[in-house]
Amino acid sequence: MDDLVLIGIVRKVRGNKGDLKVESMSDFPERFDGLKHVYIRRKGLSQVENVEIDKSEYVNNYAVMKLKGVDTFDEAARFVGAEVSVPESERVELPDGTYFIDTLIGMNVESSGGRHIGVVEDVLSNLKQSILLIRMVDGTNFKLPFVSAFVKRVDPDQGKMTVELIEGLLENEGESTAEESL
Repeated sequence: MDDLVLIGIVRKVRGNKGDLKVESMSDFPERFDGLKHVYIRRKGLSQVENVEIDKSEYVNNYAVMKLKGVDTFDEAARFVGAEVSVPESERVELPDGTYFIDTLIGMNVESSGGRHIGVVEDVLSNLKQSILLIRMVDGTNFKLPFVSAFVKRVDPDQGKMTVELIEGLLENEGESTAEESL
């Protein structure tokens, strides 16, 4: 079986007929529309259940899902806090130039001159842009905006990212440029 990818977390029961209100963990909330099955890991349990969905739609910033065979408030309440996942093979197809965060994490980062800088340790997101947290060869971290001015190439197949750093981007000793200090 494929690895599972988290797409939502059940936050509460909606109504008395077993509908679940699910907070989307996806940048593509429309992925919930018409969903037919998911894998659910209930809070506090390690096993994953493959469940069929009677209906699923995205409404008012939440997904609303009705699981097959779950028809009352009490039956649905046992799913509150559960993780909702799909197989990796069922991820949405991304537009060119966009990447899943878990694809970027662990990627080797090298300068445009071919020097190894470090590894992407995390991706920090905010409303304006994503920031790469890079663990450098010397063990220190630095943050790099994930924008085309700095990130010149991302090659998921090779697990490599090429960046172009500007002077002063890294805190350097002396008068060396960021490229020279690597």
